[in-house]
Amino acid sequence: MSIVLSLATFVKNMYNAGLNQRNLISMPFNFMLNFAPVFIWLSIFKHAGMIPISIRPDIHSKFAFFADQFLFGDYWRELSVQCPDNASKLVFWSFVTSSAFLLAFLVGLPFAIWYYIYYVKRVKYNPLEWFANIFHSPRNDKQRPIHKRFRTIFIPFALPLFTFVILNIDHLFAYQSDANFTKTKDLLAWFSYVILHITAPILTAVYLYIFQPPGTLKCFGFALGLQNIAGVFTHLLVPMASPWFTHLYGINDTEHVNYTQEGFAAGLVRVDSHLGTHLNTKGFHMSPIVFGAVPSLHSAIAFQCVLFLISRSTSLKHRFSNRRNLTMHNDDFSTLKLNEDDSEDDTDNHAALMVGPNDLEMEPLGNVESVDILDERSPSPSPSFSVSSNERNTSNTNSNSGKKPLQFVHLYNEDTEFTNKWIFKIINEGLVPKFWAILYITLQWWATMYLDHHYRFDLFVGVLYAMTSFIIINWFVLQPKVLKHWIHLRIGDKADTRNEARTFGMRVFCGTKMEWFFDPLA
Repeated sequence: MSIVLSLATFVKNMYNAGLNQRNLISMPFNFMLNFAPVFIWLSIFKHAGMIPISIRPDIHSKFAFFADQFLFGDYWRELSVQCPDNASKLVFWSFVTSSAFLLAFLVGLPFAIWYYIYYVKRVKYNPLEWFANIFHSPRNDKQRPIHKRFRTIFIPFALPLFTFVILNIDHLFAYQSDANFTKTKDLLAWFSYVILHITAPILTAVYLYIFQPPGTLKCFGFALGLQNIAGVFTHLLVPMASPWFTHLYGINDTEHVNYTQEGFAAGLVRVDSHLGTHLNTKGFHMSPIVFGAVPSLHSAIAFQCVLFLISRSTSLKHRFSNRRNLTMHNDDFSTLKLNEDDSEDDTDNHAALMVGPNDLEMEPLGNVESVDILDERSPSPSPSFSVSSNERNTSNTNSNSGKKPLQFVHLYNEDTEFTNKWIFKIINEGLVPKFWAILYITLQWWATMYLDHHYRFDLFVGVLYAMTSFIIINWFVLQPKVLKHWIHLRIGDKADTRNEARTFGMRVFCGTKMEWFFDPLA
């Protein structure tokens, strides 16, 4: 009976936490609004076949093939097959140009941008993670300068190089020959290319909804929609052929380069044979955009999931522990301040002042850069939680400075005997989402090439679309609108009238030992 009661209570908490002062009518409306760009993309894709052939642009059936060989290297010796007259020269030059592309655009250019930002402009914060000291503070006593931290270097500066390396490794294992095709590989590739392509964005959305501040899921939906809409318009305006087309008809074919050409399931035909169905074959025959190879939206969607999983997954730092020896230490004991431009209206400030001192807990956040971001010559809104050296030097001596110390509303007490269990230590650094993200994108890229649906070039361009969309949404919405607002709620600087200071998981497990687990600031 107690099990049934506990289950009923859990379901009730799920229902209330999901609605969160909404009703059954407004909640579906909010969902539709959050994913409206995705629905727009699907509608454009579905109705693309209605565009008259007479006004469609020319099809570039060779571009993706040659771009793949000369930007990434002809490891399969495909130039020897498609262009036998100049095979040796073309193969040689493919490795020369791919090496130049690697060194100039994937190593040199990102390094130059990184150096310009942090050593020429002397920016002292992460342009993509304005609140890195809050969400990603390390557990140890000392932390490296912001521009030398791994996550600052990896996103976005090292991502192009990472993509190039993993794509070429996957390429070696996706060689198109009967000797390389097995039933196990076929089914694994089908699972990734079809099943995970559908479920991974859903699972990512669920993770963001449960563990991250309200509004993060909306940013994810808009980022997906923005990149996919841009991608489908690229397919329509600059149509290019997939590798299966080249392998089926040859690089010099002109007969089948037309808009009446049916789609082809390529490697998925083998899966239909294994499963005894024709679903994949029929599905691709009816594709409204046959020459929509570049960018690969399979790659873009998967990589957008990776970006949100890596950037938003935080380490659990025991910030709200009852035992002081488990809280973060800081060699610089100055407190963070809100910048003056970030002060809220009189109503919110008055509500914040009504929070009693016993309801607030001050925890150091690690070394804070000695910079006032408002002084940086940057067009971005102020990240708002860094302070200048002068402010920090006077904060402890001038009690009437008018600046409010960064304090967090004490929403719960952490039971350290429970949170120090071995199962939590495994996931304590936020490595689980990162691990699955890297594993997923590696598998997805291999499956796409193994099934002969996209070149490395297609996949790489998909990554560029995902990164561009992520940066736009992160710069203009996620950081200044969502995360900044949420941190204001958590420090009590704004009245939490809509119960948004807690994540969905925190609302479900409110008042229990597990509430801590769903707090990105814990």
